[in-house]
Amino acid sequence: MTIENMVVTLNRVPEIKAIVDSGTDLTVMFGFILTAIAVIVGAGVSIYTFKKTANSQMSLAKAVALKESRQAWINELRDTCADYIAAIALLQVHAIGTKSHGEFIQLVKDHDPAVAAGLKETWEGEKRKLMMTAFSLSSKIQLLSNPKEPDFVSLKDEVLSALTHASTPESVAYDNCGNIVEIAQKILKTEWNRVKEMQ
Repeated sequence: MTIENMVVTLNRVPEIKAIVDSGTDLTVMFGFILTAIAVIVGAGVSIYTFKKTANSQMSLAKAVALKESRQAWINELRDTCADYIAAIALLQVHAIGTKSHGEFIQLVKDHDPAVAAGLKETWEGEKRKLMMTAFSLSSKIQLLSNPKEPDFVSLKDEVLSALTHASTPESVAYDNCGNIVEIAQKILKTEWNRVKEMQ
């Protein structure tokens, strides 16, 4: 294998000319400005859309929470009115049976005064429990009510009247209970319509 040498000679240095244009290229500048505007506008639109979506979702979440809360309130009012009517009915039955129960206790007292005293105390204890239950439910209905709406004022009046008359035999407590049902149905229908409309 042989190595050959090669020699390159340079006789003269080539001339390099630089063309410098100090003028502004308007096409490039316009493209840059247009790109910057597009980026800024795009970011602005994205921010606006995000805010609008966030506000919309917040409004929807509030409406759903309000609807669920109002529906729970409607259910609570319905259940409380039903329990109250049952308590008033029990009080009325108790009041109606007071006379015959008193006669029975008198017969027992002739044979065994201690048993008669126990029966009387049990009877009075039941009456106290029924009264406390009715009073508690009456208070709950009033607390669930809006005192500024006429239907709720009517409901409160009937509830208090039923409580007042329930301990008296042959009273109008049953009539009060019928009125409570009618007024409560009207209130529940109104509130249900409000829930459906999400007001």
